Amino acid sequence: MPMSLFDHVLASEDLADSLVLPLAQPAPPGNFDNLRDRLNPDQLAPHWNTFFAKAIDSLPENVGIADTAHMLTAKFDELQQTMGRNVEDNGVTYNLYSDAVSQSRPWAVDLFPMIVTQADWHSIRAGITQRAELLNCILQDVYGEQQLVRDGLLPSALVHGHAGYFRAAHGIKPAGGTYLHVAAFDLAQGADGQWWVVSQRTQAPSGLGYALENRLIVSKLFQEAFNALHIERLSEAYAAFVRSLRVHSQHGENARIVLLTPGPYSETYFEHIYLARYLGISLVEGGDLVVRDERVWLKTIKGLEPVHVVIRRLDDDYLDPLELRADSALGIPGMLQAWRSGNVVMANAPGTGFLESAAVMGFLPAISTRLLREPLRLPSIASWWLGERTARDAMLPQLAQHVLKPTFNDQARRFVPAMGQRLKPAELAQWMERINKRPADYAAQAWLPLAHMPTWRSSAAAQAGGGHCAPIGSQAMMIRVYALSNGPGRWRVVPGGLTRIAPPGKEVVSMYRGGSSADLWVMSDREVAELPVKMAYHRTEHVVTSRAAESLFWFGRYTERLDNSVRFARVILEALNNAELDLSGATLDWLHQLACDNGLVSPAAPTPKNARVLFERALVGALPDRRAEHGAWSVATVLDGLQYSAFSVRERLASEQWTLVNQAQQDFYAAIQGNQIKTHQALQALEHLASQSMAMTGAQLDRMTRDDGWRMLSLGRQVERMGTLACVLASALQRGAMDDDAGFALLLECFDSTITYRSRYQQHRDVYALVQLLVLEPENPRSLVWMSETLTGRLNRLPSSPWASAETEDIVRSLPENWSADELLHWAEQGNVEALAATIGSAAQTAQAISDRLTQQYFVHAHADSQAVGS
Repeated sequence: MPMSLFDHVLASEDLADSLVLPLAQPAPPGNFDNLRDRLNPDQLAPHWNTFFAKAIDSLPENVGIADTAHMLTAKFDELQQTMGRNVEDNGVTYNLYSDAVSQSRPWAVDLFPMIVTQADWHSIRAGITQRAELLNCILQDVYGEQQLVRDGLLPSALVHGHAGYFRAAHGIKPAGGTYLHVAAFDLAQGADGQWWVVSQRTQAPSGLGYALENRLIVSKLFQEAFNALHIERLSEAYAAFVRSLRVHSQHGENARIVLLTPGPYSETYFEHIYLARYLGISLVEGGDLVVRDERVWLKTIKGLEPVHVVIRRLDDDYLDPLELRADSALGIPGMLQAWRSGNVVMANAPGTGFLESAAVMGFLPAISTRLLREPLRLPSIASWWLGERTARDAMLPQLAQHVLKPTFNDQARRFVPAMGQRLKPAELAQWMERINKRPADYAAQAWLPLAHMPTWRSSAAAQAGGGHCAPIGSQAMMIRVYALSNGPGRWRVVPGGLTRIAPPGKEVVSMYRGGSSADLWVMSDREVAELPVKMAYHRTEHVVTSRAAESLFWFGRYTERLDNSVRFARVILEALNNAELDLSGATLDWLHQLACDNGLVSPAAPTPKNARVLFERALVGALPDRRAEHGAWSVATVLDGLQYSAFSVRERLASEQWTLVNQAQQDFYAAIQGNQIKTHQALQALEHLASQSMAMTGAQLDRMTRDDGWRMLSLGRQVERMGTLACVLASALQRGAMDDDAGFALLLECFDSTITYRSRYQQHRDVYALVQLLVLEPENPRSLVWMSETLTGRLNRLPSSPWASAETEDIVRSLPENWSADELLHWAEQGNVEALAATIGSAAQTAQAISDRLTQQYFVHAHADSQAVGS
């Protein structure tokens, strides 16, 4: 019997239980179920009732309960698809260190958020605030008087024997006495709903960027529920964090803040980009920074500019090759001395990593009583360091009831926590033997059955399970909560964070080992602002780092190279397969040289004049070759170079641009898979890629601010275009390809100027007219003079432009805009192709000279000592 309108209105509160619970898998016995009411498991928890009621409200009215349930699952399926598209469009990734940049893994986020009630959050916030202060006090003691070690409250082996403790930092007091500016805590719920601290991250905690991205995606999908539950916003905590960093610096509001990343191969590189963009600061790699006179400087295209605060996502070991790992190519020589001298604030300070040890957790209750004169407000999971004989003797007989973790850092991630309950007797015996051999290497923690939260599996997954799989799953989860500095001695806990979900049926929560994430909603008892996430609007001077400038320069070059490679490949393949086109031997030789010069075939490949079919196969076979196994750096390798250079400056690109690059790469690889690619298949793939290349060009011209970064990109395109097309034209002249109609027409196609030529000169084939259009025409973007004038305009607008100096006089004089038009036209009229080819070919050398000069001036800072600006 269909519901009346009155029934539908009541469904928003009264029918959520009856609609949702039959779709939901319960948590296993002994695990807390966040979906269900604590006192009455036959009902949804009140906040989940509200959440699902708002979803039901959006469904059509006057339908039966069964149809409503079906529509609800269909709605969630649709929202999940929308979320997946958002993740893909935004380029949200989480990579393994073994992944190549071109194989970035999409970030895994669940449709449903984890919802924390106000009462739970009140205790969490108080406990995390206290812990952040406690850890900072421990650091002050360990790098100061070391009274905790002397009194036996903290074993020396856990401090001095830990690689995360820096002896060189002893006696150094950072600005404001703040060692920790960011601290992360992993929390789990026990069977009774009590929250426990399971681990802490103090070196370079990850997840702040992903937490923002999850919020941005999920809150939009459930805007009504988000507002009805009065979910706390995140933005103010992040803004306060930036203000705190400026307060800690002696330069105050004028302090320059950067975020130091290991680079594109980092597993969390996306969030480094996202967080830097959100905070309005520069994202830098080690190569972007240099230390001079115990101060840190940022290499920009304007010269060296001072850096006052470094938010680091680089592990301690790699920070400074002079004092730490000598083989580190990621760090900055002299960085520790700059910090030691008080000239830079580091968030977090070096040497905080030892606090992450699971063994330290067991000593925190007594330390809190000593340092803070109060017990821990939020309990730690019971932990023991097995380096202590009494703890070891007590734990070994109970190993099956505990979890084993490493005492010291496990950066290689080879140590998977051993769940005692899952170990067989033989495995338990092996663990006991290892512990007895090296007891200090291990810590034991009480086993806690993790609480479960609802996750959306989709109705299709439920049907695939044969009716045994509910569309709303139940998976183990933990939350990661962040404490951010809020000025010296003060802390602000982010009212949200990152929920990490174990794979179905598993109890180990790890993004690295197949887990997923969810947004973390914290309820409030007050009305909150409408916007769930807003970007930071602190206005800072826009800086183009030398690395970003170089990457943008090569992004421009690879975009142009892709356009040229695709066009040349199409021109050659279409010419070879056009039965009506009479190709002379000279034209075939030119096509062979065109293919070789642009990496489409190996120089060892047979010429089309001698073996047309073999040459064509070689060209088609090289198109998908990403590793030059055919001896040619063809379209696939150009796409990889384009993707890498774009990835290196993702923080500067609109998401649409990044999507275009990724989609072009994926589409091309999908279209040319297999070992026996036919020419018509290759041409179809190239035609589609040509359209995508045009879209990339449009995005660069229409979507980017005309700053120095864009000028570098434009310079890259013009350098590549002038160098390539000058070679093509000179080669055609030298080879005599323009002596027949076919070669002349193909040359115009290579310059993408066929329509323009015909509109001016009809079908008349004339070298004089060709030189006018392709060399001297200032209105044709494919003419050498247009490229030259564009290059000059861009170069003259760069800071500290070197193009008026005596060193560059020869380069400027050799630009096509300074050639004698009368002389070139006279040679063309007289048929002096040797002189024409020599002059036109020299433009390629000029383009390379400009590239070299840009590299010396702006990318490597050959004269860096004389380019420091500011103080």
